[in-house]
Parts: sequence; structure tokens; C-alpha cells
Amino acid sequence: MSTIIELQPAFLLHSRPFRDSSLLLDFLTPDYGRVSAIARGGRSAKSKNKSLLQPFTPIQVSMSGKSDLKTLRTVELRSGSIALTGERLFSALYMNEIIVRLFQGHESNPNFFNTYEQCLLHLTCDESPEPVLRQFEMALLDSLGYGIDFSTEANSQTPIEEKCWYYFQEGSGFVKAQIQEPDKPKEEGSNSVYRGEALLNIHARNFNHANTCQTAKNVIRGILNNQLGPNPLCSRALFKSLSSRQ
Repeated sequence: MSTIIELQPAFLLHSRPFRDSSLLLDFLTPDYGRVSAIARGGRSAKSKNKSLLQPFTPIQVSMSGKSDLKTLRTVELRSGSIALTGERLFSALYMNEIIVRLFQGHESNPNFFNTYEQCLLHLTCDESPEPVLRQFEMALLDSLGYGIDFSTEANSQTPIEEKCWYYFQEGSGFVKAQIQEPDKPKEEGSNSVYRGEALLNIHARNFNHANTCQTAKNVIRGILNNQLGPNPLCSRALFKSLSSRQ
């Protein structure tokens, strides 16, 4: 049975050439999650949709098809394109790439779609992109079913204490370090230790402090890297290349 998707809000995540003049597209939508579609003639000079089929452009799409790969029928502009440059552009490309790599298709998730759109808008501001990326990654983990409890200890559900140190066990959560010292204790085995205050800030989605952002980055990226496997993200490589030239 053919599925018809009508005027669904969307963002283009990725596109690649297909056959002579068509495009294979990946969209993020609120009601269908990640959706793949063919834009027939999308690369031809006569295509009316070429200017709209760009990343970070708020659009609404209509498509149909019996298989997981739909056929794009119409594209309309919802609002103006979100202009990003430099570090903010690479941050947004990272967001797109990791969604394509990890997000399953045809799953309704309006909250994640709204978070993604808000993160793009925040990237246009003068603030550092780091807190924006941490907010995005936290929402992504929750959507994938890998959400982390930053407020209580694993197994015991004992509340995390601001002045204590904890290490993270993937699959279970945070465990209090056996040795508590005023300064940061030694790492336990291969596990880095984290201050309870930073963990509670992450739980509250308060990324105003650099230490909180770095703690969130270390924990979340470890989980995401395990899910991504051995193939590195192209957006990270591009960003490192850009940074080395500056």
C-alpha cells in the first residue's frame, strides 16, 4: 500500500546524485522521523526545487511511495533559510551527519524535530556553539533510547552530590569514585571521573560553564562513538582540517 505524506515540515539532511539528473535525499520530519526520497530531475537546470533543496532551509514536502524510498512530489518554503558560516556551519553539518548515521526512519518524533530546528536557530547567534551541540546531543540520545540519568547513581538511585566525584559506566550510569579528595582524584582504571556539580548541571540542561560542557562532551561522545562504529564522521574531519589552517 502506498504511503502519502502531505505538506510535512522538513529539513534536508543530505543529498547525493542519482542516475542522470535525479537526487537521493534524506529529510528530517516531525511525524515520520528520517525519510529518504528521490527527487526526479532534481539536478536538471529546469528543476524548480533546486534552490529549496538545500540544508538548513525550513521547507514542507509532499511525497509518496510503497517502499521506504519515497518519490518527492512537491517542496514549499516554510520560512527563510538559516544562514550559517564557519564553525557554526560545521556544527550544523555534524548534526545532520549524525542524524543520518543513527536516526531510524518512519518514527514520529516532533520533540526532536523542534529541538533540531531550535538548535539551528541558536547557532546563528553570537553565543558559543558548544552548549547548542550538547543540547542537541542530549535530545538525540533520548530519541535513540540511550538517555543518561545525570541526577542519580546507577543501581542505587542515590542522588548525585555536587561535591563528590563519579565515573561513568556505559549501560548503567554513574558510580561514585571510591576515593574522594578535595581535588580531582586519580582516574579509576580507564574511566575518567567527573564532578557531581557538573553532572547536575547537565541534568538541568545548564551548559553555561565550560567544565559542564566538557563533561557532557566526554560522556556523550563516548556513547555516540560506540554507536557510530569505526567509520569517522566526515564533518569532524572537515572541521579539524579547517581549524588547522587557521
